[in-house]
Amino acid sequence: MLEYFVLLPLMVVVFYSLYMASVFPNFITYTGYAYFLILTLVFVILRERIKSNYDLESVTYWEKNSVLVDTIMWLYLIPGFAIIIFTLIYWFKGKEGRRYRQIFASIIGLVLFFIYNYAIFELFLGYSR
Repeated sequence: MLEYFVLLPLMVVVFYSLYMASVFPNFITYTGYAYFLILTLVFVILRERIKSNYDLESVTYWEKNSVLVDTIMWLYLIPGFAIIIFTLIYWFKGKEGRRYRQIFASIIGLVLFFIYNYAIFELFLGYSR
């Protein structure tokens, strides 16, 4: 179960983006919280069920685990990107002076978000037992 702690930084970034963006109404903010919490719980439950039902050395285990990890990765990535991009657009509206520096920093942040998401799902959770 300790292997799922790598999901915490991902959830913190998305939750913080939802919390800081006053562009979203409360309904959307709370729906976003619920979506990521439920998605995380479903992922942990399904992955543990796959571990208990299949032999860890069988091809079937690795196929089912890979499909689950790929699906959940994209279900995290696409809404997470959308939330962060909408938050950044709202944040840039009032800033005129150092806009290019902020855009560059934001692009680096989005790239790091993608790399972290890919690394934890594909490389860590996708190949762990």
